[in-house]
Amino acid sequence: MRTDTSRRKFLEATGLAGVTALTGIGSAAAQENTITLGGSMSLSGDNADLGQLYRDSYELTIRRINEAGGVEAGDGNTYELEMVLRDDETDASKSRAIYQELIDREGVDYLLGPYSSTVTLPASAVAARNQRPMVEGGGASPEIFSQGNEWIFGLLPTADKYPLSSIEMAMAQDSPPESAALLAESDTFSQSSAEGARQKLNSEGVNIAVDQTFPTETSDLSTLLGRVRDSDADILILAAHQKHAVILASQMEAQNVNVDMAMATVGSLTSSFKDQSGANGDYMYGPSSWAINATFEDSVFGSTGDFVSAIEDEYGYQPDYHNAAGASVIQTFQRAFEQVSNLEPTAVRNAIRDVEFTTAYGNVAFGDNGVIDKDMLVYQWQPQDGGSAQKNIVWPEAVQQSAPIYPAPSWSDR
Repeated sequence: MRTDTSRRKFLEATGLAGVTALTGIGSAAAQENTITLGGSMSLSGDNADLGQLYRDSYELTIRRINEAGGVEAGDGNTYELEMVLRDDETDASKSRAIYQELIDREGVDYLLGPYSSTVTLPASAVAARNQRPMVEGGGASPEIFSQGNEWIFGLLPTADKYPLSSIEMAMAQDSPPESAALLAESDTFSQSSAEGARQKLNSEGVNIAVDQTFPTETSDLSTLLGRVRDSDADILILAAHQKHAVILASQMEAQNVNVDMAMATVGSLTSSFKDQSGANGDYMYGPSSWAINATFEDSVFGSTGDFVSAIEDEYGYQPDYHNAAGASVIQTFQRAFEQVSNLEPTAVRNAIRDVEFTTAYGNVAFGDNGVIDKDMLVYQWQPQDGGSAQKNIVWPEAVQQSAPIYPAPSWSDR
């Protein structure tokens, strides 16, 4: 908890006054009874499109809570929430420095995790070293939660689960795949996703004809896609982020890569992915920990549908699971504050361990390792007669909006 005076001194001392990435929400900055949530986020660079989804959801959720009267904490006081969110450019070193400064200079006790596992893992170590609870919806590598860190809580399934549902879907088709190609970015999350894919493909008896890792800075996948084409693989799995999902979709046609299924573990389901890839993004698959057509109740927004409408009305795009997880990050802290008789970090951490509630994202509760228990759905961009492609849930069958278009048509038939 902090006052406007401490905030102003921090801004003046660090020369950050007026920086837009350092954001105060609502009128909280002018009030003493304010709880500050702070963190770093990818607000510029390759992952800025996804980082923006979290910032939008954080801002909107905090605003809604404050407009409804704030947080009635277990200590008998009512608080407004404030957020300090700074741009780490998806740089682990910058992120570590930001969190340490927020704790040491800004007096922030409650941390919002960053985006990407590569950044979240070292950031979570800062939280543990300083004994401050961190709730995050942007890091999914199992390594984050296998270090014995009792201060980190994650709202995404672990990365090794991301490709599994898509493989299960492919295996359930009339002509299941016999061979697969796997292209993986070299970062922590993508390597964990790739290992999950390998284990699943091997268990299903699918031959992995191509298994290649590429550096994060790669901006050209054409050579690797040529290998995929020459291997005649039936399905293609990209374990990477949005930048490379766009590159893959854009270059598959030029390399004449025809596969029954092409999926990316992250970044193929956002509106910005489709805007950048155009028609080349049609038929692409991607996993999600959230169904946009779910009917969960939500104490802040009302329901899943109300949350979707709120994001659309406020920001002009259809939300995806990053948005829904981001809103639940804020609501997790809200619930913990309501349960504790004092706002010391350890008490809040202990309360987070025991929370169990429902949001637009679904049921929120954390296992012993600090991770939410969720399976992944599969979406596909499906072309519509006389209109642009629509993103539909295609797996599992029990919740699908439409059947998968499998196999995807060859490029010559599109």
